[in-house]
Amino acid sequence: MEKGLLIIGVVLILIAFILHGVAIELDQEISSSVLEYRRTRIIFNNITYIVRAKYKLINNYKIPMNDYVYITLPRNTTYQHTRLINITPGYVKIQKDEDGNVFAVVFLRTRPNEAVWIEAVLKITVHGYRVIFNVSESIWPEYEIVRRLTKRTSYWNTENPDLINLARRVSRGGSPLEIATSIAKWVKRHTRYSLQLHRLGAERALVRGVLGDYTIQGDCTEVADVYVTLARIRGIPARTVFGLLLSRHKAKMWFNSSTAWVEGERLLEHWGGHMWSQVYLPPWGWIDVELLEAREAKIGDYSNFHIVFGVEETKYYGTTLSNFCSPGYLYLEYVEYDFEPVGD
Repeated sequence: MEKGLLIIGVVLILIAFILHGVAIELDQEISSSVLEYRRTRIIFNNITYIVRAKYKLINNYKIPMNDYVYITLPRNTTYQHTRLINITPGYVKIQKDEDGNVFAVVFLRTRPNEAVWIEAVLKITVHGYRVIFNVSESIWPEYEIVRRLTKRTSYWNTENPDLINLARRVSRGGSPLEIATSIAKWVKRHTRYSLQLHRLGAERALVRGVLGDYTIQGDCTEVADVYVTLARIRGIPARTVFGLLLSRHKAKMWFNSSTAWVEGERLLEHWGGHMWSQVYLPPWGWIDVELLEAREAKIGDYSNFHIVFGVEETKYYGTTLSNFCSPGYLYLEYVEYDFEPVGD
């Protein structure tokens, strides 16, 4: 009897060890799967466009005028690659500013009241992306980056006491990603869109209501300026991006400076000049923040309908009506971009 019980005990112990080993293996598999799922992942959606650009400039003077015209070229970035195929008339040089924005400099000779055209053909590949974040990977940037890219500017007054209090009140979380996301959601909820032909800056765009809360009144430029200001106040490096937001992949966009002032919001039917924000979030780098494309705030969810022409860190280019072609003396009357998708 005792011998039988001993054998049964040994068998039960062996079974327990086997089951324990299986449990450990299962636990390791489950943990591995969960960790794999939780790691930050990026999903891409690429497209390539052939873009034909046209710019009409007029000499409104009664004398011949020579002028240098700066044509803003879409930037090469982590998520966009641009190649200039042709520009007519030919450019004098390609030039960069302090923020790395690229311009083709064209020299024009014009007679009194003469209208001249500049035409360019470009090939642009956009890597649309969506980041599935692991929040625990979010870390603070190095001090030098924070110091340089959280400064006060004329449009982003990070020293305004009211804006400081607002930034502290609306931001949540302990990591840069959580803070940046909470600010984006607040800005999205409090935006009252209205087209502006002059840039207001964050202070003028934020309007306090009778109950003491703020609303953002303006278009994409004001929304981006407010977001950048609040993010910078919280110590997160931030900047604005200007370019185009397409409504569909095959599209023609244009604006006429002579009629834009009377069109009002009808301008949006044929023109997609756009500005949005970016925040610098290690270990991922610059992450796009889009607050007007969809019903929800999008951070790290960047569609391939965006075309980046330039960024604003230390230099500022006004509104999205004036960022694409900059003459010195001639009058820029008309701008057109024709997008033809050709795959990726």
